[in-house]
Amino acid sequence: MTGPAVPEGAEALQSIYGLILEQARDGIVVQDIEARIEWVNPACEDMYGWSLEEMRGRKPQDFILPVNERPDREALENFRYDSESPLFRRYQLSRNVRRNGQVFWNQQSFALLDIGPEPHQKKVVVTCRDVTDQVNTEMALRQIQVDLKRSAHHDDLTGLANRKKLEDYLGSKLVTDHIAQGRIGVLVIDIDKFKDINDTLGHGAGDATLRHVAQALETHCAPGDLACRTGGDEFLLICLEPGDKAALIERANAVLETLAHPLDWDEQAIRIGASIGACLPERLSDTGEALIQRADQALYSAKARGRGQVVCYTPHLGQVQKAQQELARDLREALVAEQFEIYLQPQLRLSDSRICGCEALVRWRHPRRGLLLPSEFLSAADGLGILADIDYMSMNMALDALAELHATGFDQMTMAINVSASILADVNYPGLLDWGLQMRGLRPEHICIEVLETTILDGSGHDIVTAVERLKRLGVRVALDDFGTGYAGLSHMATFEIDAIKLDRSMIARLDSDPRNRVIVRAIIRLCTLLDMQVVAEGVETEGQLDMLRRANCPVIQGFGLARPMTRGDLITWMTAHDPLPGTKPFGIAPAPVSSPIRTLR
Repeated sequence: MTGPAVPEGAEALQSIYGLILEQARDGIVVQDIEARIEWVNPACEDMYGWSLEEMRGRKPQDFILPVNERPDREALENFRYDSESPLFRRYQLSRNVRRNGQVFWNQQSFALLDIGPEPHQKKVVVTCRDVTDQVNTEMALRQIQVDLKRSAHHDDLTGLANRKKLEDYLGSKLVTDHIAQGRIGVLVIDIDKFKDINDTLGHGAGDATLRHVAQALETHCAPGDLACRTGGDEFLLICLEPGDKAALIERANAVLETLAHPLDWDEQAIRIGASIGACLPERLSDTGEALIQRADQALYSAKARGRGQVVCYTPHLGQVQKAQQELARDLREALVAEQFEIYLQPQLRLSDSRICGCEALVRWRHPRRGLLLPSEFLSAADGLGILADIDYMSMNMALDALAELHATGFDQMTMAINVSASILADVNYPGLLDWGLQMRGLRPEHICIEVLETTILDGSGHDIVTAVERLKRLGVRVALDDFGTGYAGLSHMATFEIDAIKLDRSMIARLDSDPRNRVIVRAIIRLCTLLDMQVVAEGVETEGQLDMLRRANCPVIQGFGLARPMTRGDLITWMTAHDPLPGTKPFGIAPAPVSSPIRTLR
């Protein structure tokens, strides 16, 4: 009774196994030891698009692999499974092709069935699973990781390395070894007038310009070098094995030549200029950051010299930069501590030998360097953006001085106040000046605002005309300072509604020796008389200059021959003794008090 039950149970079990194979969602392939297909389940037929009858007797490598990955005919015919192969102990992931040409990722596992001693009794069962979605997801995640890593080390706009990548690069053994051996060079590149490109053509043009510069740097980037964008319009090129100083400068000039080719953008040609600072190691203790800092100092010098050039760092340049940095720091402190003072230089009316006014000249009483002239700090103040603050402080000190002069009895005195382009362009300036006059009980006609010709040339003509008109409506006088220093002075006299000109000291200094200059000075004075304009000759130092100016009917003079600039207290003491001046000549008068910085020429 038990005998028949076994076959019956085995048959039922076999039927169940058959159903499992038929219904399995994974593809199942049975092959012989030479890889010829003997049977596949329906899931495998669906996966590949071939029927069992079409696949039976064929080797899968002949039709399920991409064409360029299929073995040649001889290798295909000679293939047979090796029972010791690690293939039977792991999964295999490969690209397969369906009948319709679609490529997919197939995860396969291989099992060896040994159902008898004969070779034909050894079978290989292959389980196949379409894992394309999983592989694509994993590849996408890996790409995201790659992108994130690249984004963390590269600039999104230009594709160049960023500061993080630069930091890692400088800390690498390769670079530190090159620095220690003096075999590295640094170029810091800054686009000239990049803001103008953004302002006039838009940020799209600005972005295109930055990418153009990046491409130029990559063109000149040797193996092992690093090109990076460190921020804004500033770039950096670290050169391994740059050669000597001449070779590094040659590399920098090559970058400038590449950039000189116009960039075609939106049917426009953008011309790109750049300045470059270069640096080579000077000692074994140098670091990458130190080299970049020195190259940056050289870049600053290149821009100060007119842009569009290469400057290589030298110790002397470093000393100059250090002094400028100290000056900038001291200037900021001076503004807070109110270390600026006003010195006054008197002006003489030649018709009656009376002191008619004075010019307010700013001085900086430096705590260590003593009294500094404007030429030693005004340019630096302009670069720091604090020149207008100094101008406003000077204006108030000048108004205080004029109020004291009037209160002392010199109520006809006028005050000439110098202004920079930054304060002249300030729409609030006339109102603040008017408020300052009213607070002190001063009349506008006692003030003369002196404007440099260079201020007119550096700014917009319309803006300057507007500024002068605002001052004129206030009632103050406006003078053109440093007239005759090589600019288009006569055209400015016609363009701007000015009340006076100040003949520059360089013209006055040549009166004794240059006959042509004497003719020009006389002609200018005569022209101003016809235009009802005042003339002040500054820098008068000799009797000969004074005599010539008298004969030319020059109305007013000032200069060391009369008096040097002095404090307002010293000026009041000096004027008490010398206004009006004795006799007809202003020179040869008694010196001012010892505490005053003035001296008189005899």
